[in-house]
Amino acid sequence: MKKQFLIIGSNSAIGKEVFSLLRKEDYEVYTTSRTSFENPGRHFIIDNLSTFDNLDGLPDSLDGMLYCPGTINLKSIQRLQKEDLDRDLEVNFFGAFHALKSLLPKLKNENGASVVFITTVASNVGMPMHGSISAAKSALHGFAISMAAELAPRIAVNCVAPSLTSSPMAEFLLSNETKLQAAQDRHPLKQIGSPKNVAKVIELLLHAKDHGITGQTFNIDSGLSSLKT
Repeated sequence: MKKQFLIIGSNSAIGKEVFSLLRKEDYEVYTTSRTSFENPGRHFIIDNLSTFDNLDGLPDSLDGMLYCPGTINLKSIQRLQKEDLDRDLEVNFFGAFHALKSLLPKLKNENGASVVFITTVASNVGMPMHGSISAAKSALHGFAISMAAELAPRIAVNCVAPSLTSSPMAEFLLSNETKLQAAQDRHPLKQIGSPKNVAKVIELLLHAKDHGITGQTFNIDSGLSSLKT
């Protein structure tokens, strides 16, 4: 039987790349996003990340789930408001919580499953203006590690933690050659992330239970979190 996966936030740059990789392997891939997506018969439009109970048409058993929704909200502490933190937590953490809790029966079926969350390098490296997003993604990271322990051995839970990745969401940070060069120079490998490279690691982790990998965070950050050059 073909493996069956769910990508939440399939219209994100990383979500699209993961979808493409999984479809090339001829897996059955189900998707959700706030807007339409080219996945006839297996796509669900949802605009409320607190509701995943009405995804009629999902199979009874899923082999893996990827949660992609995220934000890039960069503000100094002087400009940061509670509403900013509420929004970042809602998208990055609470949405992931609701998704896992709602879909847990399908992930526990048959041979169990693998779950992947996307966090950020800013959870491990102090960066100016990242107070809100770092807090939200750090909450997600802590939740993921706890769930990896709680849901073993049926479900493997892992995270990927990218650095700045070339995507429409990050376009304002890379809008000219000067900004792009400065971003590259901050990384030991002198390059920023690409959605395609992040997707390759995620594809592996969607089979993490098969490979005995759980409770791990994979930093895809060109060395930024661990090297000083």
